[in-house]
Parts: sequence; structure tokens; C-alpha cells
Amino acid sequence: MLINQLTAANLRSLDFISITPHSNLNFIIGKNNAGKTSLLEGIYFSSCLKTFKSVPPSSLINKNQKSLKILLNVSKYNENISISTENHLNSPNLSKIDGQRCSVKQLMMSLPVIALNFGTENIVTAGSETHRTMLDWGTFHVEPSYFDVVKDYQKALKQRNALLKKREIANIDYWTALVAELGETLNDKRLDYFIKLNEEFTKQQEDILKFMPDVYDDIKCANLLFKRGWDNNLSLLDSLNSQIDKDIMLKYTTKGPHRADIHFRSGEQELKNISSMSTQVVTGLLVVMSQAKVFHVEHKDKPVILIDDLFFGIDDKNLRLVINLLVDSDAQCFLTAPDLYVDKIERAMDNKCKARAYEFKNNNLIEKEDYGK
Repeated sequence: MLINQLTAANLRSLDFISITPHSNLNFIIGKNNAGKTSLLEGIYFSSCLKTFKSVPPSSLINKNQKSLKILLNVSKYNENISISTENHLNSPNLSKIDGQRCSVKQLMMSLPVIALNFGTENIVTAGSETHRTMLDWGTFHVEPSYFDVVKDYQKALKQRNALLKKREIANIDYWTALVAELGETLNDKRLDYFIKLNEEFTKQQEDILKFMPDVYDDIKCANLLFKRGWDNNLSLLDSLNSQIDKDIMLKYTTKGPHRADIHFRSGEQELKNISSMSTQVVTGLLVVMSQAKVFHVEHKDKPVILIDDLFFGIDDKNLRLVINLLVDSDAQCFLTAPDLYVDKIERAMDNKCKARAYEFKNNNLIEKEDYGK
């Protein structure tokens, strides 16, 4: 999966940009508020019609304009496709593939993108919602039918919660049974994916030792633990029925896959309680690399990876490790960094690294140079 050409008009402060990205690393450099994050968010929006922070897509529109448009030329399985997305104030989003309107599901399948923000979204310390989103992305791309299971589960859960809120429990058994049935199916698919993800995570740790034997112990010992959202000894139906009084009191469903989580540990301890931010960043990246690997095994292709604020909280030793991981992934990556880190980028690169740097100057994105020619 490669983005060969990216063109955007009225993307936040960016009136117009057009770039031809590198097939591996693309460094987007500039001062604060220059438009670095906006560029990544434009790519992300083109993949799923969502923004990074769950704010309305209209927030992506230049404040002096009424609409934005993003056009991508993408290579997938040696075929070129055109993906266009538009957002208009007070109008639904419009997405097209090769000129034909498409659904969000079709868009996600055509442009798989993994996004990571080192500055605001440390995966290790993030909440369970972020972890579920990560699981859902991976599970969907292994089994696309999962998309519809999630939608059906959310609808049933919404109906059950509405009855709980009104304390109208006469008809709640039907919705409880449906939530349980769909929830078990959703969890089974998630668990199948998590097993694959965890296996790749262990392999990634082993691979690290090949080019950095002195990697920090917390990274070598990190492990993942999946929590499904209800007692392992009970079926979901039994768990929901046993919690009915509590659910009525709280006016929402307290058990189910909507409460699932992934715990990041070092040995038996929570990694977030004992490790440095730099270690947490690398561990989060290992999870992303593991997601990309599972995707590649399933599709013989690679997702596009977006990392905002690459240098946030990371030391020089781990920066070299991060760049090595990204290069070895052979995935197309877009990485943002403040302009004061240009020298740091050059020092972290080695001869095998192939990358392109872009820099924002006077609201224009300028192709700066290629590394590793």
C-alpha cells in the first residue's frame, strides 16, 4: 500500500498542498502550528472519515472556506486507485473510489492507515477506549465482517441502555439476549486477532535484540494481557443477568466487550507504573509494528503508518531503535517533527535508511531532501 500522490485544498491552515511521498519514511518538519498534524490528519480522514481526536470533521476545513477536498493516488496490489474525500459545512462527508461513491467500510479496506500520536496518545498509558479502537482496527482488517458485528452490537447495546435509563425492564430480556449473542461473537473475533497480535509482538521483541542487544529491560520484558470485559468464568448472558440490579441502578450496561481492554505489563507489573515515557513510546510502536505485520500476513500488503510528534518524550537511544523499526517494516510512514530536530533526524539515520524530508515554510510545504540515495 503506497500513497503515490497527495493533494489537498483548504485543509485547516493549508490552502493547497501537493506532494509525491517516499515509499518508506517521510519526515514532515516545521514549527508549531505550521500544519504538520493537519497533513497527517488529512490522510487519516481519507481512510475512515474521522479525525484524530474525535472532533467533528468540519474542524478540518480552513476557517475562511466552506469545504475541503483531499485527493490521493494509491497503489494497491500493483494497481492504482484514486481516493477522493470531501467535507462541506453542514453537509455529509463525500468519499469516492475511482469516481464512484463508497461506504466507510469500503474506504477503510482501500486505504488501511494506523495512526499514532506520541505527544497525546501514549498507547501504554491511554485509556481502554483507545485500546479497543486498536483491537477493532486490527480485527476488521483480518475479518471485514467484524465491521457489521460491531455496528449490530452497538445498536443492541444502545437499546438495552435506553431501557435501563428509563427503568423499563419489562422487555429487557430480549435486548439482553441479543447483546449477549452479538457480544460473544464480537469477542471471539477480537480474541482471534489478539492472539495473532501477541505472537507478532513477541517476535518484534526478539528482532529488536538483533540490532540493539542492550535494549532496555522493560522493553524486553513487556507483555500484553487481553481483558474481554466480563468474568472469564461466565458466559456474557449469565454475566449480564447477574449484574441486572447494578445495571438498573447505574442506568447502563456494566459488562460486555464494550468494556474490554489490553493491559501492558512488564513481568506482572503494569508497565505504565514502572517505566519511562521513552520505554512506553517504544512499546507502543512495537504494538503498531505488530499490527502492520499481522496485516501483511493476511493481505500480502502493508498499511500506511502515521506518527505525529515523533520526538516527544524519546531519548536518542530509543530514537535510533524507532527509526530502525520503521525502516525494517518497509511500510510507508509519515512522521512529524519540530524543525529544531533536523540535525537529530540526520544523526539517527544510517546508510540503509531511505527517506524524504518536507518542511513547512510560509504556509508552503517544500520538499527538502532525500536520505539514503
